[in-house]
Amino acid sequence: MATAANRELAERWSNDIRTVAAPEGPEWLVQLREKAADAFTENGLPHRKVEAWKYTPLKRLEAKNPRAGAIATKQSPVEFSTNILPGAQLSIDIVDGVLPESLPATPPGVAVLPFSAALAEYEDRIRALVESLDVSGAAQAFTALNTAFVDRGLVVHVAAGVEAGPLLLRWAAGHSGDAQLAPFRLIVLLDEGARLELVEQHAGGSTDSGALNLVLQADLAEKAHLDHVRVQDEPDEAILLTCSSVQQSANSLYDYTGFDLGGGLVRHELNVALAGSEATTRLAGACVLDGKRHGDTRVNVDHAAPDCSSEQFFRGVLGGSSRGVFNGRAMIHKGADGSSVQQSNANLLLSRLAEMDTKPELEIYADEVEASHGATVGQLDETAVFYLRSRGLSEAQARHLLTAAFCHAVTGRLENRELAENVTPMIDAAMPEAT
Repeated sequence: MATAANRELAERWSNDIRTVAAPEGPEWLVQLREKAADAFTENGLPHRKVEAWKYTPLKRLEAKNPRAGAIATKQSPVEFSTNILPGAQLSIDIVDGVLPESLPATPPGVAVLPFSAALAEYEDRIRALVESLDVSGAAQAFTALNTAFVDRGLVVHVAAGVEAGPLLLRWAAGHSGDAQLAPFRLIVLLDEGARLELVEQHAGGSTDSGALNLVLQADLAEKAHLDHVRVQDEPDEAILLTCSSVQQSANSLYDYTGFDLGGGLVRHELNVALAGSEATTRLAGACVLDGKRHGDTRVNVDHAAPDCSSEQFFRGVLGGSSRGVFNGRAMIHKGADGSSVQQSNANLLLSRLAEMDTKPELEIYADEVEASHGATVGQLDETAVFYLRSRGLSEAQARHLLTAAFCHAVTGRLENRELAENVTPMIDAAMPEAT
């Protein structure tokens, strides 16, 4: 049952939805936003009785009590202390969910447009995507809330056969007044054979960090390739809630690598639909938690076509009194014969107060399937610690080296070596001390 604070925040956001400027755009978009607003008002926010949120309470969000969807006319000034991909020619800073006044020029075959401008070019494709998202029920509250403000966002399109190179999106909070929950919709459209490297850097910004409600939707045509890297190094006050939904056609590839190295409350939902034969999904992540941080990752991969493959490879290191949650699910539907699924979630607890809840799920309704899954929660191998100490390292150095190496297995999967070299020291710096 929802607490009083939970209900009060849901009511406040319902009022925020109704008091913003009247929605503009085609009739279907207006109706979609109204449908999402009605769904949020009816169902409210998730609570402990909602299975998908059983281990992730919203107390931090309730205590922050942010406004939802306030309209900012321009960006607040923010200085980014780091740039994880300085070689990127396409780079956009997004502050409090607000785009800069002008976007960078793009090479031929690549378009990066605000949502409203993109509708004129890609309305049918955008409509099919945004209408496909489920906004029903309390479990989908943040998707519904985001859809009520769906025109706040960015659309990226890459034409057939074009290799767009890296696009760096740097997110930060710069708001200095009332706390805000910033909604943002990111849509990626890749035509046949197109390729894009999408890199997100969530860097915090203001010490009074707000909350970001980010929904990413990607449509990958046949033989398209999307490399997606998300690096989150927010301060402890930050709240980040993301939902990624990827649709894949035949022979396409979605390669996701995430690094959670900060943030007070962080939750990621990764939903992938393998709708065309021989499509491939590779999902990997490293989560480093310390203090009282809470990190939650939920993965759902649907194999709906034959001869597709998916991999889930996630690592977690937890110290202090932090809590981690991982739920990895793969569904192989009838007719998806020849599918291959690999699931792995391994976690290290460096403190007796740290807690990890992990649950791999695998459902198979097809023939000739290869599948494996496993989850572990444990401590460092004392034999390995002893070996390193015998080579001259102190106990603290040995333990730090082993825990960092545990997450470097994820960094090693990155094809962009510049990015890997810049993320590696960030992982090392985020490692908690064993207690």
